[in-house]
Amino acid sequence: MTCFIAHMKKKGYFDEIGIEVTKENSKELEGEIARIVGREGKGCPEIWKETKTWLQDPEKKERLYAGLRSRF
Repeated sequence: MTCFIAHMKKKGYFDEIGIEVTKENSKELEGEIARIVGREGKGCPEIWKETKTWLQDPEKKERLYAGLRSRF
């Protein structure tokens, strides 16, 4: 799995939104998260840093979850 997808899975974020993470979809998940948080084309550490910020803000967290639900 990609650098932060495994961490998010372990913390239960994907369980909260009902997305099953597999080796096959982890890269797609990472790309979609990067797009949603505005870090598309950036490296893993930068994407994860911004994603953590989004997960701490209830409004942004819901936008992230809604974006992922609509795609997966």
